[in-house]
Amino acid sequence: MTFTLRPYQARATDAAKEFLRQSIDPCLIDASPAAGKSYMVAEMANWFREVSGGKRVLCLQPNSKLVKQNVQKFQLTGERCSIFSASAGTKSTRHPVIYATPLTVKNSISRFLRDYCAIILDEAHTLAPTHLEIIEAMRDANPNLRILGLTGTSYRMLKGYIFRMWPDGRVNTDETTRDPFFSKMVYRVSAEEMLGEGFITPMEIRPVND
Repeated sequence: MTFTLRPYQARATDAAKEFLRQSIDPCLIDASPAAGKSYMVAEMANWFREVSGGKRVLCLQPNSKLVKQNVQKFQLTGERCSIFSASAGTKSTRHPVIYATPLTVKNSISRFLRDYCAIILDEAHTLAPTHLEIIEAMRDANPNLRILGLTGTSYRMLKGYIFRMWPDGRVNTDETTRDPFFSKMVYRVSAEEMLGEGFITPMEIRPVND
């Protein structure tokens, strides 16, 4: 069984591919709730593997529940993947695409230093020192490592935007962001876009007790 990306998912992943072909800087897709980030993660994981000639891809999720959800969507591509997460009960790197939780990877980082071409960060707004240690170690092993984040929350209280540049080239100043990890938000999937394409329904507000 396979899946077909929705038009906005294809536009978002195409924008990420275009950026990542030319740059090793971390980039971001901002996708509203219900946008189907797990399908975009699956698309990008397969793309990284294909364009790198079969190198490995690490997909990081903040918890095992999201790992399992994302794995289910990836399996719809017809490809196999591995799970490396102590809380999910398995630590396998058998297949080229590995879905994992950060702490489990950090504690076994030596297993992630060869033949990796990319890291995909789901729920990228949760970026923490553990993620950064993983990225630093893996980028030391491969200076051309690509990094893609996906989130529905690209603005954080007290820190501002987690990216420096907007898709249209506008740049966030130091007043609106503080040391953002992501160089550019390459695409933003808004609720209005999904509504306009018929993928979500408009909200109806009725009087109480109506």
